[in-house]
Amino acid sequence: MRLGFVVNPLAGAGGPLALKGSDGLGLNAATGWAAGRAALALKGLCGTGAHLLTGGGPMGEDIAIAAGFAPTVVHRPQGPSTGADSTACVAACLAAGAQLIFFVGGDGTARDVLAAAPDVPVLGVPAGVKMHSGVFATSPGAAAAMLGKALCGPNIDIVEAEVIDRDADGTIRLHGTLPALALPSRQAAKAARADADAALAGAIAEVAAMVRAAPLCLIGPGLTMHRLKTALAGKGTLLGVDVFAHGELLVEDATQAQLPAVIGDQPPLMVLGVVGGQGFLLGRGNQQLGPDVLARVLWPPIIIASAAKLAALPRPALLVDTGDEALDARLAGFVQVRTGPRQAMMMRIDAA
Repeated sequence: MRLGFVVNPLAGAGGPLALKGSDGLGLNAATGWAAGRAALALKGLCGTGAHLLTGGGPMGEDIAIAAGFAPTVVHRPQGPSTGADSTACVAACLAAGAQLIFFVGGDGTARDVLAAAPDVPVLGVPAGVKMHSGVFATSPGAAAAMLGKALCGPNIDIVEAEVIDRDADGTIRLHGTLPALALPSRQAAKAARADADAALAGAIAEVAAMVRAAPLCLIGPGLTMHRLKTALAGKGTLLGVDVFAHGELLVEDATQAQLPAVIGDQPPLMVLGVVGGQGFLLGRGNQQLGPDVLARVLWPPIIIASAAKLAALPRPALLVDTGDEALDARLAGFVQVRTGPRQAMMMRIDAA
């Protein structure tokens, strides 16, 4: 099979910096995150006889060669690659006969793919900051397994999946759909629901009291977490990680580099929400909470989500995708999710 392999080298670079995406960052901001995720996913192609059509240099060529492939370069960017290069590379892959587009990036990259290939099957390797779209595997390892099954089987099952992106103000927008591999390890699109039930408000009030009693607490992104931050300080970031000391806002929209120094030697509480429709706890929009930060916090975290959100998840588990497979395995287990005043549901945490 001829497979289009397109990598956005900047994907995910904005997450540790507390940015809400990576658009506009120069190539010197590339962290190697996307390349590492791409290399993990390429393992699924070993022994399948797939021929890779790809972009020059960090857009796929370098990674494919390092993995033992002899790719055909169909597009070379004139400088640091942009979204337009991603779209051009996908178009060139199709012109060269690609039967499936295998891309590495986030929601912005999914939009670039949509612009060039609205009718060709795709599989996204999650490497961006948000990844609300339904075209991604849950992790690079899941992408590898999906590719292996799809390319070695007689048929490729596909489903129309949403391409969704979030604006800087937090608004979630549907940009279209793409035919995506329809295997169980494909993540669902983020549900744009507003949890405003009285039970959830009671859970938020209880947790607010716990945060006020804690010397230090990290609170993650999301609408439920924003309601908690507002209850504590009257403000806080919707899409960022904030640090509170005895309920007072200490650091707003913290970066991954800032957090170890802020934490110091005293392990803080951590409060997280759940990504609706997907079930992600870590690895989607909260990359500030990297492995080095997670090693310093109290575990398990305090988790808040409505019972309706948990019931609507595609599988009865919360997912973690920190970029460290060994850490993901260590975080697996059962945790309480607070759904109301003195109410909780037990949920399993799984590596994505």
